[in-house]
Amino acid sequence: MVEFVPKSWWQRNRARVLAAAVALVLVASAGVVVAWWTGRCANGVSRIGDECIGVTDGSYAFDDELAEVTRKIKAENDWVLQQPRPHVSIVYLAPMTLTEGDTITMASTRNGLEGAYLSQRRANRTAGWHGDSPLIRILLANPGSQFKQWEPVTRQIVGMRDSGSEPVVAVAGLGQSHEGTANAITALTRSRMPMVGATVTADGFTDRIDGGRSWMIRVAPPNSAQVRAVVDRLADTRSAMLVQDDNQSDVFARNLNENFSREYPRDGRELLQPQIYDSSLDTANSFSTIVTNICVAQPDAIFFSGRFGDLKDLLAALNARICGKRNLRVVTLDSLVNIAGIDKIKEQLSNMRLEYTQLAAPKAWDGRDQYFSTSATNDFRNLLASEFYRQPGDEEAAIMSYDAVGVAATAIRRAAENATQNPAPPVTSDAVFQQFYAMNGASVVPGASGWISLNERGDPQQKALSFFTLTGNGFAPGSPEVVSDTGLPLDPGL
Repeated sequence: MVEFVPKSWWQRNRARVLAAAVALVLVASAGVVVAWWTGRCANGVSRIGDECIGVTDGSYAFDDELAEVTRKIKAENDWVLQQPRPHVSIVYLAPMTLTEGDTITMASTRNGLEGAYLSQRRANRTAGWHGDSPLIRILLANPGSQFKQWEPVTRQIVGMRDSGSEPVVAVAGLGQSHEGTANAITALTRSRMPMVGATVTADGFTDRIDGGRSWMIRVAPPNSAQVRAVVDRLADTRSAMLVQDDNQSDVFARNLNENFSREYPRDGRELLQPQIYDSSLDTANSFSTIVTNICVAQPDAIFFSGRFGDLKDLLAALNARICGKRNLRVVTLDSLVNIAGIDKIKEQLSNMRLEYTQLAAPKAWDGRDQYFSTSATNDFRNLLASEFYRQPGDEEAAIMSYDAVGVAATAIRRAAENATQNPAPPVTSDAVFQQFYAMNGASVVPGASGWISLNERGDPQQKALSFFTLTGNGFAPGSPEVVSDTGLPLDPGL
């Protein structure tokens, strides 16, 4: 008779335990893979919340609308690596993933990237930006919506400064005037990274940091210069009312309020009680009350300091005003109208005219060669036609990015040209920054947005501004005028 020995618990349950263990390992492994996958969008780009944040050579597009220009930048970067000449990299830093809180559109973001790419092509394929060496690679850096992820991105950029296979020697772009932008500029200054702002206009961004000069210069005139140009055009008014955004995180709006409040009440002009709203809150019902106060006060001019979405809402409320027969004059800055859309704005201009500055406008080029470099403007037109198959329209963002990258490229080439050692050492970020000091006098930079001559703060002097007047019937005759904070724009006679 066969005698059966009772099985142990392990013998009875071994198969089930092993199966469960394998399942746990697979689940854990899958969790690691999922965590890795969701934490990394691409090489150099990590997921933070709902956004992909970081630096790419164009291998990764941060948004589908940016895919075409990103591919072109990647192809140009790859071409540079195939050439025997030395090269350096410029980081184009600007928000490329947007949310409802952003003050720019994806179309404007794409436009800015296109300008950066056209400037790169001009630098690498012609002698347009002061010679042809070293070659220029463009790296794209996304700090996220409203620059909120400035810290990890600036840390990443600083790690690439002057070293490795991507020697970064300058940063260009920098987006809009938000607190995050200011934080990024401070961090990059402390790390001795030269920066060229394209459309950063709030005063203070080129102020001294930690007792030393900010390492940011800009190609756009600051708000104070733009406001002076506007106030000069309001010499025929006796009273004005400020409609101001009180959003504390919007450096641009706060700075506009301060400048207009200081500049307008001169020569006997009266600044009436300002009308305040807060764009960080629900503004649905705020503008109708503001418009009632405007009708009662009857100012000669209304100065708006806010962003494009609020401008549309204000004009819509003004269009339905109780004092509809009274002609109104609304003034604002910095191309808010083009972002909002000319046709949509015109529909709201019943017995109103809207006057606004624009940082760059192809319409201003014709017949004003003394205020613009014809080589820079012609190259921009030709490159835009050959690369993106269109003629210039409302290309402010593209032109300003084109000039910002061009100024950085010019500083790089001048630094290489002025090297005294033989053979010449690689261009460094310190050498690039040194060139910013000399960008004045006979060494001004010929930009498509106007001649760029920097003062000791790094702000452009007598920079050309386009001043448009728009009515319900379209642009006024002679629009745009070309002006500056001193009257006429810089004419270096070159």
